[in-house]
Amino acid sequence: MRSKLLSGVLHKLNREQPPIESKRLAAVAIIVAYESKPKTLLIKRAEHPDDPWSGQIAFPGGKMSEGDKSARETAVRETKEEVGLDIVAGARFAGYFVPFRTHAGDMDVIPAVFLMKKEVEVTPNGEVSGYRWVGLNEFLLPSSASIYHLRTKGFSRDMPAFAVGDFVVWGLTHRIISSLLGEATA
Repeated sequence: MRSKLLSGVLHKLNREQPPIESKRLAAVAIIVAYESKPKTLLIKRAEHPDDPWSGQIAFPGGKMSEGDKSARETAVRETKEEVGLDIVAGARFAGYFVPFRTHAGDMDVIPAVFLMKKEVEVTPNGEVSGYRWVGLNEFLLPSSASIYHLRTKGFSRDMPAFAVGDFVVWGLTHRIISSLLGEATA
């Protein structure tokens, strides 16, 4: 039986890829398992000095490649590369959520939502240092509300965040989750 929370999420999706405004496109896969008690897969990006998202908590995903025909294909390809999941074989595509502009304003990121049909094994590659399945309801708990203290290149700012275990979710991933679960009921 599908949870009320998941039904609310699915109601916000569109089967057609949303139009994009920027010339650069990326996609993330929001992979949901266990429809009665939905959980989503979050990854911790490996630490690399040349990666602007180094060490951050995110959904699997990345930039659209020349051969990708859609954001869905990008999300599928990146998920296979980063965590070894073949979501074409193991999941059902539920739809796209609205695009999000990166903080630099030069790239649109389109979330593609997939519902797992069966239990799967996650096998992270070198881009991923860890992962966790997090219950969607955990993001709605008052105890998960947190602040991330961003300090970079002489710049300091407090950002809204979710604290789930030892994962602190902030930035673009926080914006996506907040928007997707906004007005939801656990």
